Amino acid sequence: MLANAASAMREGLQVIDREWRYVYVNAAAAAHGRSTVEALLGRTMMECYPGIDQAPIFGILAACMDGGEPRALRNVFEFEDGVKRTFELRVAPCEAGVMVLSIDVTETLRIEQQLRHAQKMEAIGRLAGSIAHDFNNLLTVILTHAAFVLEDLDEGAAIREDLEPIRWAGKRAADLTRQLLAFSRHQANEPRLLDLNATLAHSEKILRRLIGADVELVYDYGDVAGICADPGQIDQIVMNLAINARDAMPRGGKLTIETRSVEIDEHYVDEHFGAEPGPYVMLAVSDTGMGMDRETQARIFEPYFTTKEPGKGTGLGLSTVFGIVRQNGGMIWVYSEPDAGTSFKIYFPRASTSVGPPAPLPTPLHLEGTETVLVVEDHQQVRAAIIAILRRFGYEVIEALDSPDALRICEAHPEPIHLLLTDVVMPELRGPELAERALAIRPELRVVFMSGYTDASVVQHGVHGPEVGFVQKPISPRSLATKVRAVLDAGRSDVAEG
Repeated sequence: MLANAASAMREGLQVIDREWRYVYVNAAAAAHGRSTVEALLGRTMMECYPGIDQAPIFGILAACMDGGEPRALRNVFEFEDGVKRTFELRVAPCEAGVMVLSIDVTETLRIEQQLRHAQKMEAIGRLAGSIAHDFNNLLTVILTHAAFVLEDLDEGAAIREDLEPIRWAGKRAADLTRQLLAFSRHQANEPRLLDLNATLAHSEKILRRLIGADVELVYDYGDVAGICADPGQIDQIVMNLAINARDAMPRGGKLTIETRSVEIDEHYVDEHFGAEPGPYVMLAVSDTGMGMDRETQARIFEPYFTTKEPGKGTGLGLSTVFGIVRQNGGMIWVYSEPDAGTSFKIYFPRASTSVGPPAPLPTPLHLEGTETVLVVEDHQQVRAAIIAILRRFGYEVIEALDSPDALRICEAHPEPIHLLLTDVVMPELRGPELAERALAIRPELRVVFMSGYTDASVVQHGVHGPEVGFVQKPISPRSLATKVRAVLDAGRSDVAEG
């Protein structure tokens, strides 16, 4: 009965005598050793696993066999073909020699490592998004006032040469914050039903010029279903991966872009933490370059991590790709070995229904206006910059310090208010919640949201339509005036349709 119970155990149990022969092995222990009970019984450890007598575990077993105390330890065992497995062992002396209980924890440790990595990436993403949001507020002030000064200066003014670098640096900083927002999955996007093959073909000429003549570019299109994504973001993914591939092939090579319809099953889910089973469209970008070791692969999606020389890259290319893929509900995996090339495989959920872009707003014939705009922004300097922009374009402006102040103004102001211009992320009431309450008081109100984050937070709250717009921070005078005028003109017959 005891033998039957031991044979049925999920834990491995083996008894080794003083001549190092296996005198008892249950099925689980034999499986741990990639063998069978019959192949192990009566043979020595050295016969079954050549070289094991040189491993540290052999000395531990010998000490225990000689009357040492029972021990619990973790052992990494490498088989002849190079495969490594990790076992939790409990070793104890017994009458025959030594008894070993074993549990294979290889997969558990792999999942724990992937979970820690996912948690780290999530934490970095939240930090990156917060930093980008704060920087976008600062850049709004910088770019706005730089634009004002340049606008007021004569063309020949000598000081323009000092101001232009300020505006250039501000725009460059805005580009970097957009990449951080992409990594943190807060980049503004307009998803729609896409034919991935057609989207890739559209950018083929640009890509060929980008990678140079010494890199062979090969497209291998499969018969793929539609995906729901922003075509501009697909271009970002391919361009960033192609640039990395080109840099990994300084003497030339081959870059292959492949698409396939695939079905991810439970086995794949078990092997890849965070994967979900179901139908996907795969985009693979593979090169024949120098490849990467495991340590590099573990960090490639972190913002500002790069193996390139100083000045050769920002370290944001792959983090941007990671964020875009995750923002669109996809998964990304990298396969690489040193001197054996790299393959990035991206899996987008197969689209079941069409998702079109928001209806385009009218193209304003002019940017000036005389309407009344209620501005709600809790950051004082940003609020002052926005108010200055609107007044320069002729609008009447009412200033609200926060959401409760804005609602009081909506209820008490005796004259019409034509448009609510509000930040999305604010204390007490977020922008979409404020808009809903303001519209209940003044149904004719038009709304424009501002944020350093994505407009997805607006759509998720159900506040959208032709009378609602979104402007991404950092705000420039012209972009804000264009959006405000377009929303105010929406639905009018005397404006040009965009």
